[in-house]
Amino acid sequence: MDLQRHELQERIAEGEGLHLDFKHSITDSGKIARSLAAYANTDGGSLLIGVRDNGLIAGVKSEEECYMIETAALLYTYPVVEYSTVNHVVDGKNVLEIVVERSEKLPHYAPDVRGDMRAFVRCADKNVLAPPELVRYWRQSKSYVPSELFYDDVMKFIVNEIRINGFVTKDFIVHFTGMSVRSVEDVLVNLMLMQVVRIEMDEKTVRFVFTEEYKNQCI
Repeated sequence: MDLQRHELQERIAEGEGLHLDFKHSITDSGKIARSLAAYANTDGGSLLIGVRDNGLIAGVKSEEECYMIETAALLYTYPVVEYSTVNHVVDGKNVLEIVVERSEKLPHYAPDVRGDMRAFVRCADKNVLAPPELVRYWRQSKSYVPSELFYDDVMKFIVNEIRINGFVTKDFIVHFTGMSVRSVEDVLVNLMLMQVVRIEMDEKTVRFVFTEEYKNQCI
């Protein structure tokens, strides 16, 4: 138990990040649902319920919080996000850990602030909307059949720009080709399905870069 407590305190000391989020308590089922969906859509992670943003342990009533988490998952995520729970006791206070693994049922949706069901991903220590290309890639990859690579002129333009600059953005492609946003998204999704490009993003920018697989083929 002492070892578990020490490990938990070390994780808390590292602060929030891609795989860890602190919640003082659960007051908004939709917000919790977004965290569950974001972790499931990205690389998994943990919610520590009963920990303040500054890392101080407030503690919670685990049974009540478990019920609210279950409600958030069942009613506000689709497909329902699966998770497990671990109860930690630190200095007589309960900290409930909600563990979410990366899902194989992508994408998972949760309500945004307006109540619309949207796909979210984890970016640094925040939950953000998944880029439309990524959502379409998740959907289409389920039925995609690999074939011989064929590049049209727009694909060649994109590949060349990434080769020169290391990345390319959707806005850049729209500006220089004069294509509609939807048409550019179609091309980018196809390149993702072909395992030529992948998405790299932060809170402000979505970039398209070569996949490791494609870079290895070019060596």
